[in-house]
Amino acid sequence: MPAYVSRVRFVAAAVAAVALLAGCSSGEAPMQRSAATSGNLASTPEAAPASPPLTETSTSSALPKAANGTDLAVCKDADCEVEVRPGDRLKIDAKFGLDAITVKSLGREEIRLALKGSSGGLRAEGRNVSVTGTCTNGRCHDEGELTLTTDKPGRINTIQLRLAEVAPDHAILVLLPK
Repeated sequence: MPAYVSRVRFVAAAVAAVALLAGCSSGEAPMQRSAATSGNLASTPEAAPASPPLTETSTSSALPKAANGTDLAVCKDADCEVEVRPGDRLKIDAKFGLDAITVKSLGREEIRLALKGSSGGLRAEGRNVSVTGTCTNGRCHDEGELTLTTDKPGRINTIQLRLAEVAPDHAILVLLPK
């Protein structure tokens, strides 16, 4: 046999061996005997489907949806569950002695709120509470701040506040009139 034919057979055998080895590492499950098939060979793929890549909606910062979504206007009557972000302002009916609640910041399991009242008698409960009142020519207004945590609710006058959930960029805030 000429050397050329030997090399062709060697190359063909090498290609066949590489193809066979590549097939073994294709990720498919090997053929296994199934006890239920009485000696027939059955394919039983056991490979788990690949996990989808992490997206913004599947990260740990994803929160359940708030009942009122992001519609801050529904909080006017102090009865809402809304998704809030830093800078958001909730306008409140004046009958509660409060004009607005503004989200100052979000922290680890907490939210810092700024308060603006018009009655001159703003009362607040929570963590890190500060309230100042000023009157000029008989017109009084209040400003204050308070912090809520998921385990420590708060109150502004007759409005109960609760931080339901918090993520790095948004939170779910619940207001209930008392």
